Amino acid sequence: MSQSDLHAELRGDRGEPLLPIEKKLIGWSLSIGLVLLLALALLNRFAPASF
Repeated sequence: MSQSDLHAELRGDRGEPLLPIEKKLIGWSLSIGLVLLLALALLNRFAPASF
């Protein structure tokens, strides 16, 4: 397959829409990640590591 054929095929590919459960899983993953990041930031603020 030539390079131009590959580009044309990728441009034409719309993909499938996300299922509701996939949207929910993405939301949960982002929420958990943000909460854990906030918890680590607070932990670092109030109990900094000392070496």
